[in-house]
Amino acid sequence: MRPVSAALSIIVAAGLSTKALADEGGVSFWVPGFFGSMAAAPQQPGFTLATIYYHTSVSAGGAVAFARQVQRGNITANFRGNLNANLDARADLVMAIPTYVFAERFLGAQAAVAMVVPYGRNRVDVDATLTGALGPFGFSTSAGRTDSVTGFGDLVPQFSLRWNMGVHNVMTYLTGNITVGAYDQNRLANLGIGHSAIDGGAFRRIGSAV
Repeated sequence: MRPVSAALSIIVAAGLSTKALADEGGVSFWVPGFFGSMAAAPQQPGFTLATIYYHTSVSAGGAVAFARQVQRGNITANFRGNLNANLDARADLVMAIPTYVFAERFLGAQAAVAMVVPYGRNRVDVDATLTGALGPFGFSTSAGRTDSVTGFGDLVPQFSLRWNMGVHNVMTYLTGNITVGAYDQNRLANLGIGHSAIDGGAFRRIGSAV
């Protein structure tokens, strides 16, 4: 029955699958904690270096049941099956963030430039099991794949302006993504998002005068 099961698995996979697209390849442009509650407060002029250790562990799974008729020549049979897939991903990154805060005012605000440089390891495990029955014949087949990558991620430049007015602090920023990190669209695990990005925003803080 092994050749029959393998052939049925290929037929079902070809008949049910569609092309999957992932905008970020499993890695998000934004990392939680980039901007905290004091993000808008003025900083000390000069050069600083901050480091962030980031760990994430995520898992997901799902099962899809299906039934259809399979025709071969003049023979028609009912095919029933269930596809169960599970994903487990773990990433450990260290981000170095050199920052320079200008002493001279720009548009009445304190200007700063920074660069986020990530380095680390990402590992993704995927396994799937297909069980089904073609008429009176039942079968089950499983497969799995593991990908891992170690290296540098994409560079994230940041430019910010901070205004201080007594107890009111306002910050506006512009940031983006430079695609130089370890990325391969055919790989499950990546350290880059595979495309350029740009983002901007503003924060307001009350009650933290400097």
